[in-house]
Amino acid sequence: MPTAPGAAPTVPLDPPTAYGLAALFVLLGTKLVRAGRGRAAFRVAMLFVVVFAISVQYFLFSWPAWMYAYLLPESQLSLVWVSPVFFVSVVAAGAAGAAVSLHLVRTGKMGWAIANVVLGLGAWILIWLVTWDQYFHVGTYETYHAGLAPPVKDVAPFQTALNVVGPIQAIVGLGCLAWILVKGKRAKLASCVQPDPSKVEWRSVGSEPGAASTPVIEGGFIRGVRPIDGAPLEPLAITPAGELAGIVSRARDAQHEWALRPVKERAALLRKAGKRLLERAEEAAAILEEENGRPRAESYLSEIVPCADLFDYWCSKGPLLLQADGVPVNPVLFPGKSGVVEHLPRGVVAAISPWNFPLMLPLRTVVPALLAGNAVILKPSEHAARSGAFLARIFDGILPPGLFALVQGGGEQGSALVGAGVDHLVFIGSPRTGRAVARACAEKLTSVTLELGGKDAAIVLADADLERTANGVVWGAFANAGQNCAAIERCYVVESVADRFEVLLREKVAALRVGPGPEGSVEIGPLTTPAQKAIVDAQLDEARRRSVSVAGGESGEKGLHLAPTLVLGPPDDLALVAQETFGPVLPVVRVRDEEDAVKRANASAYGLTVSVWSKDTDRAERLGRRIHAGVITVNNHAFTGGLAQAPWGGVRGSGFGVTNSPHMLDELTRPRFVLVDRSRAKRELWWYPYDASVLRLARGLTQLRSGAGGRLAALGEVVAGFLARGKVVRSGASAPQSEGKRGAPQ
Repeated sequence: MPTAPGAAPTVPLDPPTAYGLAALFVLLGTKLVRAGRGRAAFRVAMLFVVVFAISVQYFLFSWPAWMYAYLLPESQLSLVWVSPVFFVSVVAAGAAGAAVSLHLVRTGKMGWAIANVVLGLGAWILIWLVTWDQYFHVGTYETYHAGLAPPVKDVAPFQTALNVVGPIQAIVGLGCLAWILVKGKRAKLASCVQPDPSKVEWRSVGSEPGAASTPVIEGGFIRGVRPIDGAPLEPLAITPAGELAGIVSRARDAQHEWALRPVKERAALLRKAGKRLLERAEEAAAILEEENGRPRAESYLSEIVPCADLFDYWCSKGPLLLQADGVPVNPVLFPGKSGVVEHLPRGVVAAISPWNFPLMLPLRTVVPALLAGNAVILKPSEHAARSGAFLARIFDGILPPGLFALVQGGGEQGSALVGAGVDHLVFIGSPRTGRAVARACAEKLTSVTLELGGKDAAIVLADADLERTANGVVWGAFANAGQNCAAIERCYVVESVADRFEVLLREKVAALRVGPGPEGSVEIGPLTTPAQKAIVDAQLDEARRRSVSVAGGESGEKGLHLAPTLVLGPPDDLALVAQETFGPVLPVVRVRDEEDAVKRANASAYGLTVSVWSKDTDRAERLGRRIHAGVITVNNHAFTGGLAQAPWGGVRGSGFGVTNSPHMLDELTRPRFVLVDRSRAKRELWWYPYDASVLRLARGLTQLRSGAGGRLAALGEVVAGFLARGKVVRSGASAPQSEGKRGAPQ
């Protein structure tokens, strides 16, 4: 039986099969992709491809000549290298098909996505037709070419292999398909869930009188004490408020030259700064311990390592995110025209940052702002002045002079900075100060991003893994001594598991080691400022006066230490439940069911983040989406603030605007649309004169879109009007005067 002329080996048949099927799986997972779960569809498609690639290996080893379409003797190709190369080629083809399909679906190019599937499956059909005869005879190279290879149906071992491998591939394929379709439907429904209606009055947050603060600025210097032991800190000179205008002016001059540099060059310089930060990591940890009181291990995990990730993300992804975007322009209605949207820097960006995460929080603004071509002026909290000085040293000598400036001081310097004419301000701090900043920015027409307080809730459902949940809630509540705008400050536990969960919480909290102590022996550091400790003490005192169960809360012998505290069953009107605490205190409230939990979680003036703890992640997702919050986390809490690629921001009294993620570029840049017209026509369709043809065309277009009077008739009007108007456009001649008088120069 001769080989068909030009027959292709059967080995190439399987890569296009993998390409087409993987692309098909992702296409069928369109609902998953549009719900932001495209990677899940990709992984499931690749699971099938891997199973497929492994299963066909059996045929390669058992009947190699059949796999080669009898073009070569078995002795000429070694399975030692053919087998892995074949496996990799099948998997790579599947990955390519899935990736292309995923990109096309994400960008809404469904026609091209379908064509991509047809391409892969069409190649498979074509190769299969070419190798038709070889596929239906099984034997060796010699027996096939001698016409002695028996038909597939007469080879029992081959039939057995088909009867085993075929069902395996079918079961896996159908299982993957079912998973994609079911999960896609659920994901689509879940993504449509909106926060429950709520009439909570939150707009007055921050308008109440603030607590008395501890003055640390005296005689032109920032002073203060070490939170660990109360020892005085080395004083730092403040920046005179009168110098702010000059600092902003110099920053504006430096910014113009900086913005002219290619973005990759800016990224390369920022990488150097990020590397310098890591090289001085121990210095940073020592400053944080001295000024903030945080254990060094926590400083590394919550600030230094996330800062390294932040530099890496923006320096690698930023150039792509900042590139111009083409804008589609209808070539029929607007021939010869093309447009792009460019991302221009705002100019001079000011960052006013708090003391609780004095490295990571300012760098969230500083790094992407500089990368986008802005100049940056940083004013750290007076309680984090030394951390701010450390950041200035990180950039010193790497960036052009004046491009990054540090302003030291308190409220006077902050007000002067806003009044000095910056182009955008990112403020992270209390709601009360945020209101004042917003008013000042409004007076100057300065855009502003506000990240304010939080009163985050954790909801523990009846089916939660209580051991993991207790560990996670304790960390979420007490990390950085609770001085975190995303700390868990309300824990709602379903009644049926509340007893067991409270026991676990007591055990976990009792195991926490409170400072001061040697390195590696402390989990809970001190509160950073005496004023903050006074706020926490006052809230605990109120709870005790009202006979609420308080476990813990003892102050240390020196410094600003406070033992982690559980407050069980507090009423909703208690300050610990209604107001931001910002300390190592966790109120635990029992609720009837998940509906009660959602209602209570939404009864807050804040809306930064929320976490839902459950083994049923789909249910937890749906529940979380019903809560007013900027970030929803299932079975974890707060750590997403360290993900540079994920947006961070809140609703209600927690502020507005975003830090982190590509969305932050909307805060730090402005779009500029540029359209270029290369048309040679003398006139545009919509230019003067407004003759009968343009009116006919306009009416036809309107009727075509509305369907009034029939689209076929409207299409005729459009074509007739277009042709008549085209003559005027091409000739450049004026239409004959009919009604109305032509304008004439006077």
